[in-house]
Amino acid sequence: MEKYLKKYALVFPLLGIALLFQNCQSSTPKEVKLHEESNTTTDIRSAKRINAAVIVQKVTFPNMPFAELIRLMNLTKDSSPAALWKAISTLPQAEQMKKDSFDIENPLQRMELMLVPLRKMEIKFDQQQAKSDAEGLTYRLENYVNYSKGSGEAFLANSGNETIHVGLNYPEGKLNGLAKVQIRINPKEYMIDKTGKTKVIAGITCQQAIYNKIDAMDKTLPKFVVWKSPRIPKGINLLHPYVFDENEGILEIDAYLNEDENSLLRFTTTAVVEKQFEPKEFGVTKAHVKLDGAKDQNNIEKNVLEVVFH
Repeated sequence: MEKYLKKYALVFPLLGIALLFQNCQSSTPKEVKLHEESNTTTDIRSAKRINAAVIVQKVTFPNMPFAELIRLMNLTKDSSPAALWKAISTLPQAEQMKKDSFDIENPLQRMELMLVPLRKMEIKFDQQQAKSDAEGLTYRLENYVNYSKGSGEAFLANSGNETIHVGLNYPEGKLNGLAKVQIRINPKEYMIDKTGKTKVIAGITCQQAIYNKIDAMDKTLPKFVVWKSPRIPKGINLLHPYVFDENEGILEIDAYLNEDENSLLRFTTTAVVEKQFEPKEFGVTKAHVKLDGAKDQNNIEKNVLEVVFH
C-alpha cells in the first residue's frame, strides 16, 4: 500500500480538485436557484413521500477557487503530472496556499481525496432497495443495498482495466460499508445539533444537522453539515461515502477534512427525478470472486487499493 501512496500522493488529489472545479462551472442557474436556505419552520413531513427516483449528485470543493488553474491547463489534452505542477506554479501565492488546506502529506486526507467519486455519483431507489453508480479518477463502483432485508453487494473495477476488480456480499444485517470507499460515522463521537434550519435542494425541502467532534484533540473529520428529508428513504444513506445513522434520506453532506474551512468537501444533489424501475436496473455486475463484507475487511481493503491504484 505504501508504494501506491507514494506514487500517487500528489497527482490525484490536485488533478481531482481541477476536474471538480471544471464540473462546478457547468452548474446551471436552475440548480443554483434550487439551493435556497431558510430559517422557516416548515412542516416538511406533510409533503408527499417519494417512492422511487434517481438522485443525481456531484462533488465540489466550495472554498477552493482554482479557476486560474483550469485556464492554464487543458485537462482534455494534457493531464500529466509535469503539466499539472507547471500550472500550479503559476498560480497566485494565495491560491497555492489554499491547496495546502488539504494537507496532502496526511495519509488519511490524501486517501479521502483520491477515493471520492469525482466524475459521477448517481443513486436510484425505491421503497425496498437502492443502488449507486459512481466513478472516481481510476475506478467505477456499483453499490447495492436491500434496506428491507439489511443485505447488499458491491462491484469495484479499475476504470482502465475491468478485469482488475473486487466484488463482495453483505450478508443480512451486516451492512458495514465498502472499506476505504466508505466511512461509517460513529454518532457517539460527535455533538449533533438539529438546528431547525431548512434548505431546498433539487426541489426537496431539507432539514439541517451539524456534527461537531467531541474530542477536540481528534482532528480527523472534525465537522459535518448534513441536509436530510423525510421524503427520501433513509436506506440511501448506506450508499454515501460518509454513512450516517439518520432517520431521513440525506441529500447533501459537507465534510470538513480538517479544522481549516478551506478543507470543505461537499457531496450535493443536483436533481431528484421520480421514476419506476425494472428489477434488472438494480442488478450488480458479477465478479469472478466475491468476498464476505462481514468477515473479510482486511482482505477487502487490500483489494480496493489494488483496484484503485493499479
